[in-house]
Amino acid sequence: MTAADVAELDPALAPDQVFARLPALARTAVHANATLYVGNWDDFAEDLRRRQAGRPYLFKIEAPTADVLAWVLRLRDYETARGERLSGVASATEP
Repeated sequence: MTAADVAELDPALAPDQVFARLPALARTAVHANATLYVGNWDDFAEDLRRRQAGRPYLFKIEAPTADVLAWVLRLRDYETARGERLSGVASATEP
């Protein structure tokens, strides 16, 4: 995805199209959200904020927390606008 794509995911695109274009970091976030946070992006974001603050957290992804948080918020906004979850596509692509 280009920098412009990263800024805002187009809700006109179907989840499978968006997921196919996501970088590995964002795909990992989709899987983690579905598995650890039962699809709740706000809980994922709060966990990242706890990690940034040095408080106990549930999940550590090998990337700068600010980058992951930015993706979490973008993915949340896409799902909200679209009314569909990316996790259905993600689970279909798991090895």
